[in-house]
Amino acid sequence: MDKAFQDLEKTGKNDVDNLIKWMKDSKIIDSSKDDEGIRKLFKSNDAKQKVDLEKFKEVVAQVAKDQKKTTDTLSQKLAETAPKVLDAAKKGIDAIKGALKIDK
Repeated sequence: MDKAFQDLEKTGKNDVDNLIKWMKDSKIIDSSKDDEGIRKLFKSNDAKQKVDLEKFKEVVAQVAKDQKKTTDTLSQKLAETAPKVLDAAKKGIDAIKGALKIDK
C-alpha cells in the first residue's frame, strides 16, 4: 500500500476525494454515510486537501478498528486495487496533456 500511495502522491492524486475513491474501489467503505465518517477522520471538509502517508495510515487503522479487521487486511485490499486507481489517475493526466497538447 505504501508504494501505491507514494505513486498517487507523485501524480498529485493524494487528496481526500481520491483516497476515499480508492477505499471504495477496494471495498473497504461503500456508502455516502461512510464518506462522511472518513472525511471526519481526515479532519477535512476540503475534498482537494492533500494527505500524507502517515495520516492515510492512521485513517486506515481507524477504519480497520471500527470494522474489527486488521490494518494488514485493509492494506492488502488497498494494495490489490492500487493499479486500477493509478491507471485511472494516469489516464486523467494523459487526457489533460492531450487537451493542452503537452508532450508526454
